[in-house]
Amino acid sequence: MCGKMGNNEIDSMQNMMAMSAYFVIADVLDIDAMELEDQQDLERDFHLTEKERQLLSDSIEDMFNGLTLDFSKIHQIKDIVDQVISQSVNTLH
Repeated sequence: MCGKMGNNEIDSMQNMMAMSAYFVIADVLDIDAMELEDQQDLERDFHLTEKERQLLSDSIEDMFNGLTLDFSKIHQIKDIVDQVISQSVNTLH
C-alpha cells in the first residue's frame, strides 16, 4: 500500500501512526473512532476503568511493537497519540 498522508514521509508516517492509535483507542472504548477528539479526557469523558487501561496498554503494545504507555502523563486522547508518535519516532533514530 502506498499513499501520502502528509507533506513529507515523516509527516505521513506520523499521521498513519496517529490514525492507528485512534482505532486502537476506539476499539478498547467500544466507540467509533470518528467520535474521538484530541481533548477528550479519559477519566472524565470515558470513565476509563483499570481493566480498560490495561487493555489499552496491551493493545497499544501489540500494535506498536512493544511500545509502553506512561499513564502518569496521560489524561487526554492526545496524550496517548503523542506518546505513540514520540516513542515510535525515537526508535527509528
